[in-house]
Amino acid sequence: LAPPAPRIPFTIDFSSSAYFHNSDDGLLFGLADPAQPDGFDTTWTPEWLELFRDVVRHRAPALAGLPTAGGWAGLYEVTPDHNALIGRSTEVVNFLYATGFSGHGFLQAPAVGEIVRDLCLERTPRVDVGPLAADRFRTGAGTRPESHIV
Repeated sequence: LAPPAPRIPFTIDFSSSAYFHNSDDGLLFGLADPAQPDGFDTTWTPEWLELFRDVVRHRAPALAGLPTAGGWAGLYEVTPDHNALIGRSTEVVNFLYATGFSGHGFLQAPAVGEIVRDLCLERTPRVDVGPLAADRFRTGAGTRPESHIV
């Protein structure tokens, strides 16, 4: 029987994208492989674990040697500037969008729900979401780096 996982807070290393936190039966950790091309590949290989171990040795060395029970790969919803997409399409009639939250969707859901409601009812939202319009990537105007607020 393996010893229980240490109790640790949700931790993110923004310089590498590595993260780790407690789950119901151990630790859950992840890392986006910077060498992997953009796309929809969800193949998990044990070699990925060495990439994670190399990164975590610098932030939480005790985690680098812990045994693992398996793994899986998923997709991370992210835009080129790491900011959400919220607005009304200028190309498709009555198409509203609220996506690309880079893992922050649950946190932002109440406010975004109110904004989408206002857009649906053709009311001006309380918050200006113009800078989050999908058109910003076509025009090149208004993109900005994500502010890390955790």
